[in-house]
Amino acid sequence: MNKDSLKLSAGWWLAIIMAMLIAGLFILKALVKPVLVTQTTKTTREVALTCTTDMATQYHIHPYLKIFINGTETTIPANIGIQPSCMTSLHTHDDSGKLHVESPEKRDFTLADFFAVWQKPFSKNQILEYRADATHQIRETVNDTAVSSFENTVLRDGDKIVIYYEAKATN
Repeated sequence: MNKDSLKLSAGWWLAIIMAMLIAGLFILKALVKPVLVTQTTKTTREVALTCTTDMATQYHIHPYLKIFINGTETTIPANIGIQPSCMTSLHTHDDSGKLHVESPEKRDFTLADFFAVWQKPFSKNQILEYRADATHQIRETVNDTAVSSFENTVLRDGDKIVIYYEAKATN
C-alpha cells in the first residue's frame, strides 16, 4: 500500500466511526425519553382531592402523622381517601399514621390538604373536634422541632409530624 491509499483508507475508517457514533446518539435519544411531569392549572388542594390510580403516580412520598389529645394518641384511620375504584393523591392504607402522597403532579401538599381529604378540621385553633381556648393549646412538631405552620406545614418524605392538643402550662 502506498501513502495515498493509506490516507484514503484512514479517511474511510474515520467516516465510518463518525457515522456509527451519530447513529448511536440517535438511537440513545430515541430510547431514553425524559419523563416530563407537567403541572395542571388545578390548585394543590384540587390535585390532593383528585381521584387517581397508581399508574398516574409521578410524585410519591411518605410523611408520618401522630395526633395526641390530652396525652392519648388518636388513631389516624386506615383508608382515608381510598374509594373502590381509585384513591385521592393523599391517603392512608392502614392506621399506622403513614400518609401516602401518590400524585400525578409534584406539589407542596400541606397538612390542610390531608385534613381536607379526611374531612376533619385542623388549624392553630382546632384539631378534630378540640378547640384551643383559655385552658388548652394546640402545638405541632416536625421531626421533634416545634413549628408554628400548623395547617400550612408542607408534607415532606420521611417527616415525623406530631400534633398535640393539651392543657396549657400553669405558672
